[in-house]
Amino acid sequence: MSDNVILLVEDNPDNEALILWVLKNNNIFNEVVVAHGGEAA
Repeated sequence: MSDNVILLVEDNPDNEALILWVLKNNNIFNEVVVAHGGEAA
């Protein structure tokens, strides 16, 4: 497992769920911090 953190900037909840699912199913278990939109990032 890597100590690197992934910053996911996504304002669509369906896309967020899909991206998190893809990461998990490709054995990428880094911590993911989600910012809901550019302003939040």
